[in-house]
Amino acid sequence: MELLFTAMTIMLVAAGYLLIRRFRGLAAQCRKPMAQWLLHFVAANPGEQREMAQALVQESLKLAANMGVQVRATDLLGAASDPAALIDSWRAQLPDVMPATSLSTSPARTLGALMVIRQVQPQRFRQLMGLPATS
Repeated sequence: MELLFTAMTIMLVAAGYLLIRRFRGLAAQCRKPMAQWLLHFVAANPGEQREMAQALVQESLKLAANMGVQVRATDLLGAASDPAALIDSWRAQLPDVMPATSLSTSPARTLGALMVIRQVQPQRFRQLMGLPATS
């Protein structure tokens, strides 16, 4: 009986740990508004920035795939394969591409997915944003 209680306790603690990690980990941070995510990104040290950028790129790629745009991380990042550099380039482009209200209200992974789509399929991006197609 005591062994069963111990095993159940260990399983509950492990399940709790996995749930907390899922809702408080790097992937969960990507559900925060982009403006808030960027503040954390800028304040982080280079190692944390790389981890945060990698998580955002992965989450953005998953969401872009759900929107019908399949792309691999290696194709997106290029030869440098530095996710933090990609996020820095997005950060510079965001004010010109997205409305200011989107930055403070839209999740980082949603805007990241749109930036992925913009980079690999500009016409699809324009369609998703409701912009007129250009020739």
